[in-house]
Amino acid sequence: MVRPCRLPVLAVCLLVALLLRPAACPAAGKIATLLAAMSVEEKVGQLFMVWFEGPTVAPDIAGLIRDRHLGGVILYAAPGNIASPDQVAGLTAGLQAQAAAAGHGLGLLIGVDQEGAPVARLRRGFTLFPSQMAQAATGRSDLVRQAAAATARELRAVGINVDFAPVADVNINPANPVIGIRSFGASPADVARYTAAATAGYRSMGVVCTPKHFPGHGDTAVDTHLGLARVDHDAATLDRVDFPPFRAAFAAGAPAVMTAHVVAPALDPQALPSTVSRRVLEGVLRGRLGFDGVIFTDSLGMGAVVAPYGTPEASVLALLAGADVLLIGADAGRPASERLEAMDRVVAAVHSGRVPLARLNTAVKRVLRLKERHGLLDAAALAAPLPAPQTQVGRPQDAALARRIAARSLTAFGPTTPVLPLPADDSVLVVRPRLGRDVIDAEAETAVALWPGLQVCFLPPDPDQHAIEATLEKASRATTVVLLATDARRRDGQRRLAQALAGLNPQRFVLVAAQSPYDLPLLPRAAVRIATYGEAPASLEALGHSLFTRFRFTGRSPAGLQAQEARP
Repeated sequence: MVRPCRLPVLAVCLLVALLLRPAACPAAGKIATLLAAMSVEEKVGQLFMVWFEGPTVAPDIAGLIRDRHLGGVILYAAPGNIASPDQVAGLTAGLQAQAAAAGHGLGLLIGVDQEGAPVARLRRGFTLFPSQMAQAATGRSDLVRQAAAATARELRAVGINVDFAPVADVNINPANPVIGIRSFGASPADVARYTAAATAGYRSMGVVCTPKHFPGHGDTAVDTHLGLARVDHDAATLDRVDFPPFRAAFAAGAPAVMTAHVVAPALDPQALPSTVSRRVLEGVLRGRLGFDGVIFTDSLGMGAVVAPYGTPEASVLALLAGADVLLIGADAGRPASERLEAMDRVVAAVHSGRVPLARLNTAVKRVLRLKERHGLLDAAALAAPLPAPQTQVGRPQDAALARRIAARSLTAFGPTTPVLPLPADDSVLVVRPRLGRDVIDAEAETAVALWPGLQVCFLPPDPDQHAIEATLEKASRATTVVLLATDARRRDGQRRLAQALAGLNPQRFVLVAAQSPYDLPLLPRAAVRIATYGEAPASLEALGHSLFTRFRFTGRSPAGLQAQEARP
């Protein structure tokens, strides 16, 4: 019997299989081609995001872009990068023009910390939203999403494509010196809900957001700008308290995340800072949580990593641990020379084999993929400011949104009648110790000066006995005293001032936690106790309305403080 030939059948099957096979992704092919054409030095440059001085493209930063193939920059007010919307738009376009003329013409990641008050680098001419905790106090995730989208729209209008926000830390430590009202609160479920809403807002405008600070900075007692913080949660607590907001952000499509310079012994028995811990970044963040986006370090100029390693060595260790973008911010006291030293150290580590080429390539591929997905691969297309950026920045409808959030966030701990509303005359004395941050103090004093007809007394951040006695003399002639406490936890003088004012007439004493609601349990009883969750101009405008007009307080404390807990 002659057996039929199966070759035609096999050929047809092979042809069908080839036709049905998914085509190679053009973007992936482009990135692979770029990667293959890049030198080690060019690849390393793409991983760095650094600070620089000045409002224009100075030779220093132009040289880093041209000669070191820099991948990104971060803007700050302190080194003079930010003056006005038009100036920022011109600066970012100029930076992209430098990148267009260098190497492969890859666009820059241009980032900023624009969380909302109190951490917002862009202020004059921009919309300054109330703090994340104030946003959470409204109980409205739709308002959180709208605030993030409006912020992202403003950033895009001036050429900024990365916002180091939202803060995803669950602030369960009232003494936390660095998170506080930057957090959405103390409830993991609520923080997760609002973090997801903010992430959706940023994504809707095409701005890269970086939920921070993984694995969680909410239960720490040290400011990592100054030293190494420790999180002593066990694995179950981390999973129950700290991780839910990050999971929610990733589910909402967050393309990136930022690390924390915190030690979490439950995750790394060697007690390495998470930023340089492979167990935390590769084992937990990528492995257990399944995150495949870009990992940004927090600034490698911060004290928590500078003290044990120095910035150049921390850069190598972070890359080895699994970080993709090595951020060097404008940290106090750190020299600009460290940027170049860090790049040189990483290049040397790759050439020596200490950093495997495969690890470098993986990080660069993620950065290039992030740029491609957000339209940032071609710097030439980004090298001209968007037309009329001022029409997209500081819009009346965004200012109205900020005021709406502020009004809904104000929280009264206990009854406000019959004390409020107060008379709009000079029988009312408002006392505010300064916070000690010039920009915030100037904004706050301008806002309070707009309140009607009252006496105002501004004091040093930590009033001494002489300042307290002079204030008491003024208060003794007032019918009602309103104290805006700005930092009672760290400032003994503010606590003594509050005790002295309450002693005059507690039934006509209004106490406002103008920054942290966690100050309230440290302060004496008062007829009225209010939290604003920060002193954004919109928040102080709303506070003025609440004190001098009929006002319904609808805010609910996200800080875990109930009415009775807010009393001493």
